[in-house]
Amino acid sequence: MRKKKLVKFSKSYNDIFSIKKSLYKENTKRLKFILKSNKSLKNEGLRKFCKNCGYKSSPKFLSQFGMNYTLCKKCNHLNAINYDSPKFLHKLYSANKGKNYDHDKDYNYFFQRVKNIHLPKVDFLRQAIKSKIKVLDIGAGSGQFLKALELRKIKGIGYEPSKSFVKVGKKILKKNKLVHLDMNKTFHTILNDKESNVLSLICVLVHLEEPNAMIEAFKKSNLKYIFFSIPIFSLSVFIENAFKNVAPRHLGAGHTNLYTKESLYYMAKKYNLDIIGEWWFGADFADLYRSFIHSSNTTNLNKYKSELDKNFFSVINELQNVLDRNKICSEVHVVMKKK
Repeated sequence: MRKKKLVKFSKSYNDIFSIKKSLYKENTKRLKFILKSNKSLKNEGLRKFCKNCGYKSSPKFLSQFGMNYTLCKKCNHLNAINYDSPKFLHKLYSANKGKNYDHDKDYNYFFQRVKNIHLPKVDFLRQAIKSKIKVLDIGAGSGQFLKALELRKIKGIGYEPSKSFVKVGKKILKKNKLVHLDMNKTFHTILNDKESNVLSLICVLVHLEEPNAMIEAFKKSNLKYIFFSIPIFSLSVFIENAFKNVAPRHLGAGHTNLYTKESLYYMAKKYNLDIIGEWWFGADFADLYRSFIHSSNTTNLNKYKSELDKNFFSVINELQNVLDRNKICSEVHVVMKKK
């Protein structure tokens, strides 16, 4: 008898508001970074096929912060019209060496993210699988998810291409391991893992040149489950498109493509995977709140913000819940199982 799928909705934004303060304090810096990255991507060749399903390129749909995007006619995946080549990705990630993520070296910030962001992920994963797990975490960053696993007494090993991130994680992790590994060796690592049963990809798939190659490696491996979080084409994109002077959080730079509910389910069906857990939640209305603040026309910002908090932020979770329950929010966590 087939087990009932776990489906969850929403998460309180109050738990992560303090973690996201840099979005409010560094708008100009982040906007410059997005524009520079998109300009670099525009110098690459045109994308000929959908990143998710391989269908021929569709007509231009959206223009945003110097980049044009299409919605695939076959699977409804959002693609930048330019190809995110290995050269572009290396420049964005490996060559950057974590310079835009210096706050990860702040241990208080590290543990705040572990508590409010990653422990809920671990609990969701356990609820979905309901059996003993051991995790192989790819693109592990500074090891925050590994630390959350450790706190729940779950074994895990993580691989990360940024040496600076690995250096941070090694100082904090006690039992789980964080290892430096070039991304071009990732598939070999997955295929040769004989101990883990869960492949974890937290905010990874959307950053890869060929995300389907990662899914194919999982299919060929001994791993039984795949757990990932991905950004979703949602209201956040329309908000970003309307507020030209506010740095986009969702679409741009490393997010050259976005899944939709349709393209996610297409991928699961294509690779014959059972979805056993879904957790839909987003920060669309938080993005709108941030855009209001950065675009306000007021002589008294403190008073403006006070009234905005009373009339908008006080109900932000209730507003977001409407999008979450309709699966049109900015993020989803998914657990899939091989059939």
